[in-house]
Amino acid sequence: MTNTHTTPDVVARAVHDAIARGEGRVLGQGYQATVELYSTPAGDVVVKKAHGSGPLGPLYRHLLRREHAVYEQLAGVPGVPRTYGLVDGEHLALEYIAGPSLRTNERELQDRAGFFAALLATLRAMHAAGVAHADLKRKANIIVGPGERPWLIDFGIAARRGTSALGRAWFEHQEQADYNAWIKLKYGRRIEPAEAAKVLSPEDAALYRPLWTERVARAIRVPWQTITLRRPRQRWRAARRDETERRKD
Repeated sequence: MTNTHTTPDVVARAVHDAIARGEGRVLGQGYQATVELYSTPAGDVVVKKAHGSGPLGPLYRHLLRREHAVYEQLAGVPGVPRTYGLVDGEHLALEYIAGPSLRTNERELQDRAGFFAALLATLRAMHAAGVAHADLKRKANIIVGPGERPWLIDFGIAARRGTSALGRAWFEHQEQADYNAWIKLKYGRRIEPAEAAKVLSPEDAALYRPLWTERVARAIRVPWQTITLRRPRQRWRAARRDETERRKD
């Protein structure tokens, strides 16, 4: 992590120099951007670089600038990394949070209830600041930080509270989608509306409200997963990970 007393300008200059020297280590790569880790005198910094080649390059750069604005809007929200700005006007620099993703570390949680309570507190603070994550269902977007503190990353498709009636309605829709995703993550499975009252705690049941977009997405996703053999592939990868862990032991 970077020094908490280091100013964003100092970090941005250090990252600029590190990028110029080509010192980044790739952490991940998607269709919109590549994420790299840079070690600087100011500390470790995550840098997200939009893919600039091809006809979609301008769109990806626009989305990265929008994501930067979201991080700025969330400044001070516990569980959201700080942003150090857009380095050279195009590379998003973020506080590095050391730790695995929930996707790879869920089974190792020592205090599952505490973890999800802290994550819910982050969601509520984030929503109060006018941002809904909109992609919370992906466990890779949740980092298990030091002390099992949850951190949210990747606000590329986040929804921001609008001023128009349509903008407010869309934000509220995504806000509810965040809570539904949180419940699914906490309970480890999708909750059917008919069983919610029996399965969920009263506090969690008050948060849960199925959305029509979720029903549509599932109607598309289930046959697609069958066609692409997603479940068998997931089980095969899980078996490989377990075998690798057993060999380490």
